[in-house]
Formats: sequence, structure tokens, C-alpha cells
Amino acid sequence: MENSRSKNAVLNILFGYIAQIGILALSLLGRRIFLMYLSVDYLGINGLYSNILTVLSLAGLGLNSAVVYSLYKPVAEDNKPLIASLVRYFRKVYTIIAIVIFALGLALIPFLKFIINSDLTQSDLVAYYVLFLLNTVSTYFVAHKVTLLFAYQEQRIEKMVSLGSAFVLQILHIIVLLIWKNYYVYIITTVFITIINCIILGIISDKVHPEIKKYKNTVPFDKKPIIQRIQSTFIYKIGAVAINSTDNILISIIVNTAAVGLYSNYFIIVNAIQGFIATITTSLISGIGNLSAQGNKKRQHDLFFMMLLFYHFVAVTGGVGFFLLFNDLISIWLGKQYLFGQITVFAIALSFYLTNAVSPIWMFREANGLFNEVKYLLLITALFNIILSIILGRMWGTFGILLATTISRIITQVWYEPRILFRNVFGHTAKEYWQKQTKYFLLSCVVFVTSYCAIAYMPHSFAFLVLKAALIVGISTLVFWVFNRNSEEYETVASLIKLRRKHI
Repeated sequence: MENSRSKNAVLNILFGYIAQIGILALSLLGRRIFLMYLSVDYLGINGLYSNILTVLSLAGLGLNSAVVYSLYKPVAEDNKPLIASLVRYFRKVYTIIAIVIFALGLALIPFLKFIINSDLTQSDLVAYYVLFLLNTVSTYFVAHKVTLLFAYQEQRIEKMVSLGSAFVLQILHIIVLLIWKNYYVYIITTVFITIINCIILGIISDKVHPEIKKYKNTVPFDKKPIIQRIQSTFIYKIGAVAINSTDNILISIIVNTAAVGLYSNYFIIVNAIQGFIATITTSLISGIGNLSAQGNKKRQHDLFFMMLLFYHFVAVTGGVGFFLLFNDLISIWLGKQYLFGQITVFAIALSFYLTNAVSPIWMFREANGLFNEVKYLLLITALFNIILSIILGRMWGTFGILLATTISRIITQVWYEPRILFRNVFGHTAKEYWQKQTKYFLLSCVVFVTSYCAIAYMPHSFAFLVLKAALIVGISTLVFWVFNRNSEEYETVASLIKLRRKHI
């Protein structure tokens, strides 16, 4: 089981990285061509509608985590009749959610004029929105099969299909822009490829797991804990969506929709990097879930602190890199007319740093099924976020809205969730956690100051951009290695590498 879990994690990460590199390269090219033929207002609509539909899809977001967690134990026990029964049950739930989201989406149409701050015609804006809505709803009809792949740690299948779909989509988008220069055709192409992607995923999943169709008889199972888990996760995800997926909506209302377009240029890079990280995260969560199902708390404890070191290293490397290099990258990629001020870039970089520095907390909490314990936490965070975003957004525009998200998380979620995790999973206080985080934060400050001094006077060009990025990665690696090379976390990493080499 240990060898299988490690092998699946490595394969998921490997294929996930291949997918992310391909998607990133195509996204950068596609964005440049997009801005050559369509205005930044259309780019703003892209980001705004994506956020609106993410808010509408929060029911599905709550379900995904609960579904995967519910499958961990039967997958670990190889109980195929029960797995088949659960998947059929979740298919019905996902279908209901798709219908509800579509109905709510249509009901929101009369209110779009209060959200969008653009010169585009209202009829076009509504048509674009309906197409975005169809694109979102279509993914729910194969969601139960995708979550089964995740429970089996076979995310690489979904990643590779997504890579193929993204590759074809970007090529078609470029063709559409070059020939028709039409946003309608652009979105219709997106919907078409999304549907094809879902069909392919469904077919492959059926071939990989034929037992879902083989076992026709329903095995009785207790739905009460599953429903409770879904409800708790749903409440938690309402807050998560209100925090992470409302920035574009607030920027559109308080600033303008074009500002959403500018922010989306930065976000596409952040999202791509988070995609690389998420490849590791989703692979590890499945493994942690299996450890939880086996009751191996000691192993979880060791993995947690190893991952805390790794994710904080990623957080500071990316955060410092974004703050010091983002505007250089945007200037070279799209042009200086698409730049934010450095203070806004700081808010984006700070959000990335904080998100990744505390990632192991929510990963272990979710893998251990602690949904009910934190179900109201992010609602409180979301309330702070909305209030602060309105106040700071009116004072400082986009910078204020982005900063509000980070502040609201620090004063609620960041300090409270560790207490829940350590009390319920590890059985002791979070003192050791805060000692480690304090140490890593101080090291992060060293990395920032050293990196800033190292690259402050370098010219702005692509060659020097690569050199600056290499220096930041090198400085971050050296600082964290020097001050952690004798730690238990570093020894855990080294032992895992040796173990993996032995099995290769």
C-alpha cells in the first residue's frame, strides 16, 4: 500500500507537471493574441463571469471534497460493489446540482447590469453570460467519474485529458481570433471543447473502472454521515468562495470591468503556478486520506511538518519572485500599458505567500474529514472580507480589494484552523507549528532582502528576467537549506527520496 501510494503520487505529479507546462505556454500565447484582436473589456468579462459562475457553483465545490473523502475507505478496502453504489448516488446528486446552478444562473441575468461596469451592449453581455453558464453546467455531468479518479489517486488521467483539450482549445481560439475576431465564436468554441472533454473523461473513466457498470445491485450504505459531511463542507465552501472568488466582482463594481481585465493578466500567471502546486497538493491529499483511513497518526504528523517546510519554501520563492519580477514579465509579455502599480503587485504576491505558507493545514484537515469543525469559520472570514473590500476598495481601488482578502484571512482563518487540526488529528497543541512558522517567516524576510539587493540594479530584459528568477530561486533554496539541513523535516524528505529511488 505504501509503495502504491508513493508510485501514484509520483505519477500524478509527473503527468500533472507536463499538463501544466503545456497549458501555461498555450495560455500565454493565447492571451497575447487575444489582446491583439479584442479589447481589455472582453478580457474583463472573461474574468468577471468566471468569478460569478464560481460563486454559483459553490454547491459543487462543497460536494467534491465530501465525495472524495467518502470514497477513501471503500477504495482502501477495494470494496468495488460499495464504490459502484456510492458513485451512482453521487451522479444523481451532481445532476440535481447542475440543474439548480443553471436555474440560479438564469435568475441572475436581470442583476448583471449592476455588476458590470463596461461600454459593451447589454444584449451581448447577457448572451456571453449564458454561454459561460452552459460551459460551467456541462462539467457536472461527468463530475462523479472524475472524483472517482481522484479517490484512486489517478489524477494524471484527468490532467492529460485536460492538457489535450486545452491544447486544442487554444489552437482553435487562435484560429477564431485570426479569422473572425469575434468573441461569440470564441466562447462557443470553449463550450464545445468543454463538452468534448467531459465525454472523453467519461469514456476513459468507464474503461479504467468498469466495475461501476458491472455491479448493478445497490449496496446499502448510511447516507446520513455523507449528507452531514456535504452540508458541513458546503457551508465552509460558501465562505471560501466568498473570499477567493469575489475579487473580480468587487473590482468590476467599485473600480471598473477593464481593471478586472488587467488583474486577469497577473492572475493567469499566479493561477498557472498554483496549478503546478495543486498537482502536488491533490496527489498528496489522496495519500493523506488513505493514511487517515488506516489511522496512522504518527505518519501523518511527520508528513505534515515535512510539507510545512516545503510549502513555506514554495510560498517565499513564489511570493518574492512575483513581487520583484511581475511587472518585468507583464511588460515583456503584453506591454507596459497593462501594468499595475507596484503596491498592487505587492498585494498579489502577499496573497500567494500566505495561501501557500498555510496550505498543509487545510490539506490535512480536509483529508481527515474535519468539515463540521470549521464549517462556520470561513463565513466569518468572508464577512470580514466583503466589509474590508468595500472600505479599502473605495480608498485604494484594486489594491485595497486584494489586500482586504489577505487581512480577513489573517485575523480569522490563519490562527484558528491550526488549533482545530492539532487538537483533533494530532492530539496536542499547535505550539510546535507556530514555532516552525515563525522560523520560516524570518527566513522568508532574509530571502526577500537578499533577493532585492541582488537584482535591484539589473536591467529590464528577458535575459535578465530569467537571471533574476534563477537568483531568487537559488537564494531561497540556499537560505532554507542552510537553516533546515539538520531538521527532522529535511531528514524525512531525504528518506523519502531514498525510498523512492529504491522502488524505481
